[in-house]
Amino acid sequence: MTEDYEYLRELKREGEEIIFSEKKKRMTLLSEEWDTSKSKTMEAISHKYGIDTRQKFQEFKEKFNITDY
Repeated sequence: MTEDYEYLRELKREGEEIIFSEKKKRMTLLSEEWDTSKSKTMEAISHKYGIDTRQKFQEFKEKFNITDY
């Protein structure tokens, strides 16, 4: 998780908003609407941690404190 955590933390530092997409059933970046360059990575992290529901996303956010940095 350390590498994933650091990646997500760096995204937050850069001003990215990490959200859950009901349509994609995964954790996503708000900026993916216009820039899909990080989509594969976010898809892989979501899959790795089983984030496929809003509830699991909320639990992940709280457990790893990815809300604010």
